[in-house]
Amino acid sequence: MMRLNINILIFSLIFITSCSSSNQENNINSTNETVVIEVEEAVKEPANNIWISAKKGDIESIKQHIAFGTDLNSKGSSRDETALIIAACQGHYEVVDLLVNEGADLNIQNDEGVTAQFCAVFFGQLEIVQILSDAGADPNIVNSLDLTAMDLVSVEWDGTRESAVKFYKLKYQVNFDIEDIKSAHPLIMEILNK
Repeated sequence: MMRLNINILIFSLIFITSCSSSNQENNINSTNETVVIEVEEAVKEPANNIWISAKKGDIESIKQHIAFGTDLNSKGSSRDETALIIAACQGHYEVVDLLVNEGADLNIQNDEGVTAQFCAVFFGQLEIVQILSDAGADPNIVNSLDLTAMDLVSVEWDGTRESAVKFYKLKYQVNFDIEDIKSAHPLIMEILNK
């Protein structure tokens, strides 16, 4: 009985409060007072698509894409890549970090089976490999050449390997120093083996 009385009391208070609010609104409207309502500014569509923004490392444009609701896992570019793969290949640490924190798929592959982790490993992007590894990227995903990110750092550096890096530097339009890539691989192997 006591519980029933409390429930009735709560209902009565809610009802009276809502009626009172309704009366106040009616009074304001009937006296023709202007009511100012704060509205969030509409988010404008970014000028560049998300893939161009990722390639340029344009963090502000990526933030605008996130606010606009752009699908972070949408694929574009000539290799059917996501913004995360492109940013990882280009070495854009801040863009990768932002996309990872916003929930971009870490293990999605482009049309060659390349993931963001694979690309970062291949081009010796130590900080990006660390971000992706810490976030749970799988270094054992197999690409279209039956290679994994782990395979890239597990083999000895030789002329064939150097030629491959030169070829893919042109293909992915990146400008990393081959010696920097070579020296980063042992450190990357440590990260991937954790």
